[in-house]
Amino acid sequence: MSGLIDLIFFSEKRREILVLLTKGPKNIDEIKKELQGDTVSIMPQLKRLKEMDIIFQKEDIYELSDIGKIIGEKILPLNDLLQVFEGNNDYWSKHDRRPIPEHLMKKIHMLGKCKLNEPELDHIFEFPKDLKELLVRPRRLRSFYSFFCPDCPEIQATCAKNGAKVDLILDEKVYIRLKNDFKNIYGLLLENNVSLYIYRGEIKPSSFIVSDELMVLKLFGKEGEFDHRKLVSFNSSAIEWGNELADYYIGLSEKAN
Repeated sequence: MSGLIDLIFFSEKRREILVLLTKGPKNIDEIKKELQGDTVSIMPQLKRLKEMDIIFQKEDIYELSDIGKIIGEKILPLNDLLQVFEGNNDYWSKHDRRPIPEHLMKKIHMLGKCKLNEPELDHIFEFPKDLKELLVRPRRLRSFYSFFCPDCPEIQATCAKNGAKVDLILDEKVYIRLKNDFKNIYGLLLENNVSLYIYRGEIKPSSFIVSDELMVLKLFGKEGEFDHRKLVSFNSSAIEWGNELADYYIGLSEKAN
């Protein structure tokens, strides 16, 4: 058993091949294209998997054996979980994970492969331009902010004006500042039927955004410090997870309008 575990988990390439073949038989060219590898990097891993009877070969086609299909079925959720943390383990280990409720921590694998987005220091409080371009015409946009982002209320209002259903959850202090110091934008939100919610809890994420195309999550550090970096995922399952997170915080908030 330990040999089988080593075979699969001590090689990212072998794990990628196994996951790929759960989608169906592939020839070597398809495998190389999907995994962006060459013959030198792929063939030794196929050989190892064949030796352990995880896959078999018919002419130039590779597919999972009966054992391989069982392993593949069980490994998919774990593979998704590993993708969440691989490359981002430092972020997860150094940030406050308490704002993520237990039922969603148990489904954290739904985030899949995440990209760590790090804006330039002179644009920390501006909404990232590359992400803003993806929020032109969403059907739905849901956001939470524990800090004031000058660009964001106008983005929410514009999306609502373009026909999106928009939920905006704000920490109480952020809501008060928006209402008192940015009356024009606040009025714009109301005019365009943005659903505003006030959150008064102590435990909270820094921010999150969920649209039709992406999910963005930003957490505070373990000592409560602000960190401008954010995790971004474009997986459909991550968007589903993000909507559950939005539902959770709306349930803990008071509707403001």
